[in-house]
Amino acid sequence: MAFLILLLFGFVLTFPIYMAFFAFIGVLLPDLDIRPRKYHRKLCHNIWFLMIVLFIAYNLGVDRTGAIIIFIGFFSHLISDALTHNGIAPLWPLKKPRFNGPIKTGGIGEYLIVLVLLLLIYWVGKLI
Repeated sequence: MAFLILLLFGFVLTFPIYMAFFAFIGVLLPDLDIRPRKYHRKLCHNIWFLMIVLFIAYNLGVDRTGAIIIFIGFFSHLISDALTHNGIAPLWPLKKPRFNGPIKTGGIGEYLIVLVLLLLIYWVGKLI
């Protein structure tokens, strides 16, 4: 859904499509830890994994703008998950700090946060 919204931004608001692609990649990468379930919101929902992703992107030739958009997509995913009841441990495997918020996963609040973060991605993309 996020990718479709970013594509819509691309066509309606002249947001470069490659930025939508990089944001989409960044937003999806933290959920690579869905299987096995016991590692969900642990293995890939942390800053260590983000640093690995940016290192790989750099070595694959992703330019500065693309790396910033990947970072924003990834970090926005972490922020939205940190605001839910389940939360995240951004320094995993360290258990502390752990961030939990008041929002129900899959609820209307989560979708509103996603919309705000998508608008932020668009805005930053226009600045770069």
